[in-house]
Amino acid sequence: MSYPASDIIRINARISPAGLGNANFASAMLFAPQTSLPVGFSPDTYRTYSSLPALSVDFADTTEVYKAAQRWLGGTPATRELKVWGAATADATHVETLNKARNVLWWYWTMWTAPILAVKADVLAIAQWCEDNTSMFIDNQTGASATEIRDPADTDDIATQLTTGGFRHVYTAAHATDAYAGSALAKHFAAVNYSADRSTITGEFKKSPGVAAESLTSTAYAAMKLDTKNAVFYTVVDNQGSTDSGRWLNTLTHSAFGEFIDDVVNLDACINFLTTSLYNSVAGQLTKLAQTPVGQAVLIGAARATMQQFINNGYLGPRNYTDPDDGVEKYTAGFEILTKPEDILDLSDADRDARKAAPLRIRLFRAGAIHIVDVDLDVY
Repeated sequence: MSYPASDIIRINARISPAGLGNANFASAMLFAPQTSLPVGFSPDTYRTYSSLPALSVDFADTTEVYKAAQRWLGGTPATRELKVWGAATADATHVETLNKARNVLWWYWTMWTAPILAVKADVLAIAQWCEDNTSMFIDNQTGASATEIRDPADTDDIATQLTTGGFRHVYTAAHATDAYAGSALAKHFAAVNYSADRSTITGEFKKSPGVAAESLTSTAYAAMKLDTKNAVFYTVVDNQGSTDSGRWLNTLTHSAFGEFIDDVVNLDACINFLTTSLYNSVAGQLTKLAQTPVGQAVLIGAARATMQQFINNGYLGPRNYTDPDDGVEKYTAGFEILTKPEDILDLSDADRDARKAAPLRIRLFRAGAIHIVDVDLDVY
């Protein structure tokens, strides 16, 4: 036989690991009470449903679980799936259930059935958990609770309490008769593809077929728009007899920073994508990422690519701003990375021994969304 070339040219193939993927911001979990679980659905487990007919095998259309799922799996825009977790009756103020579920899998949208949402203490406990665990809580309120929210003199309603707490990861949708209207709004956000151009949205003015548009008193509208309540509503819009039946308005969270739903969801997605990008830049090296300007430049490049992606999808956008470092008015395309590759040369011995990079300092400028138009008419 001939002499093998592999004995002369000894090639060692090094395969780059796949790394992390980005989170699925369309993922949702509905928590079902143990008493409503069908035979064979054990508490502290979950099932995944891709359609209402599939879910109806386990939960009849008269159950609260079905009604809650209907707003997510039915209608438009379409969603691909919903996970249902069987909550054990023995779990206490529902945080134990949430922790059990999060130890099994990750999701973004958190939903509960109406009997749970009718108890203010339970809502506040769930809101705190969602704030601590970066999960968006859909606080659907109906009936007597919606009446309280729409009363400007009522300061004990759940919307006021959530605003007092400053919860960023909760929004309250008040509807007199639809116990799960706010879940229909969330579907619009779940449909966003952050990798696509011009894909990010605002919740304002979105339509939800199947949800009855309400026509309310001026007092009720004003109450929900109070900074102390910040409740979302689905309404008829009127212009001197011409009506647009069915638009979501006042799509704010209960954030102490006055954030709309899209502000919070988009920032969560941006942080997740940035985390994934930087992790893969470090962990995906076949040798190592050196503590040198070249290594630092790799991280800066990864961050820049992610920020550019969020300019492309519409979360970040251009503006003029005053630089807080020097007081000079400047223009930005939507983000500024202030860290330079050579900054790593000035690492302290402790940080170098700990194998840290130079901290990345990034400024983000949201593109925002136009919700209101003021017009000055000069008539001659």
